[in-house]
Amino acid sequence: MAEFPKLNILLYCNRPADSENAGTVIDHIDAFAKYSRHNILTWSSMNGLPDDEVRSKVDCIVIHYTLSLLYSTYIPADTLDWIRNFCGLKILFVQDEYRRVNFVCDKIKYAKIDAIFTCAPEGVSDKIYAALEGRVKLLSTLTGYVPENLVKVKTKPLSRRKIDVGYRARKCPFFLGEKSHEKYLIGKRFLKHSKKTGLICDISSNEKDRLYGAKWIEFLSDCRATLGTESGASIIDFTGRIEYDLNRWQAFRPFSKFENVPEELLQADGEIELQVISPRCFEAAALRTAMILYPGEYSGLLEAGRHYLSLEKDFSNFDEIMRQLDDHQLLEQITSAAHRDLVESGQCSYKKFVENFDLEVKKLIKEMNLKPVGKEITLLNSSRKNLERKKEVRFSHFRNVLLHYKRSIWKHLPHWFKFLLGVTLLKKKMYGHFR
Repeated sequence: MAEFPKLNILLYCNRPADSENAGTVIDHIDAFAKYSRHNILTWSSMNGLPDDEVRSKVDCIVIHYTLSLLYSTYIPADTLDWIRNFCGLKILFVQDEYRRVNFVCDKIKYAKIDAIFTCAPEGVSDKIYAALEGRVKLLSTLTGYVPENLVKVKTKPLSRRKIDVGYRARKCPFFLGEKSHEKYLIGKRFLKHSKKTGLICDISSNEKDRLYGAKWIEFLSDCRATLGTESGASIIDFTGRIEYDLNRWQAFRPFSKFENVPEELLQADGEIELQVISPRCFEAAALRTAMILYPGEYSGLLEAGRHYLSLEKDFSNFDEIMRQLDDHQLLEQITSAAHRDLVESGQCSYKKFVENFDLEVKKLIKEMNLKPVGKEITLLNSSRKNLERKKEVRFSHFRNVLLHYKRSIWKHLPHWFKFLLGVTLLKKKMYGHFR
């Protein structure tokens, strides 16, 4: 039987700079070229695709989740038109699947996407993408995998770590629902309960205490245990109206608590829940830091009592957690099991992820009866005509720099101020998709 041919796969993305501390995103993008058996052409741009010479030789285009379909600034209209008319395999990786679902589905249908790699669990994804009417294949993936740089890292023994329990989590926007708010509450409540216990805790939700990159890994490596919840949202917003209404409510009540939100604004909370394992669980497992988590499914990868200490949401078993934290043998068993099953097994590695991607591509190509268009190509050489257009390149670079600083400034604005801008000056830009 002839070997399945290598394909030219264009990975269309917006890769962050290595200095931006976006390790999970960078690992995800780079894993394709590192581990795929196919010829991966990584094209990072918010100004559209490479020239016609490259596009004519592509068998498959993968749109990465760093190019959001929510805003036209990520994928220009003419690029989306080209993708629509492209006859090869079209795959979309998507995150933040709880926002403006109908709008995104319309874009997916317009672009005639063939398959979506969704983080939503099976059953939940069917409900989220019901508007696609089964015409797009839904494939499961995770929000992240075991960080490449932590696979063989040498960890500090638990007995030599200075912090008993460490945690960082900012308040999530209210439009993500109660389950997302738990990320903040677990830290706040744990800190309150531990005040008279003698535990050395370093827990904060303040923006000034956020840690990134190497500083975050150094911090987590010095913690005997860390806190956590499932990642995702308990509100799936199909129209964007829930997001707008809750952001407007928060904008004019910047110091209000989630518990004060009127019930009529939270009617959809819990109807459909997108809850999955957080990339932080893989970091903790790799660093052999014990996890104290709220009970949950964790994408079927974590088992309470085996991989983590299960903390009830009402803190009714807090005293038991305290006893477990004093049991060094138990902590060694817990951290060893998490490291063995998540890290050493390779089942949650980026290599395994790409192997699965290659397998799904093979199935899709066969189902669609597509034939490779030609020989392997090199993106840089084939795009020389683009590179020679110096004025365009300079303009493109200048635009990317401006967008970078714009996003950086926006990222560091207080949530309430962003909400205020969103529902006033930027309302048309941010919510212009309303029907």
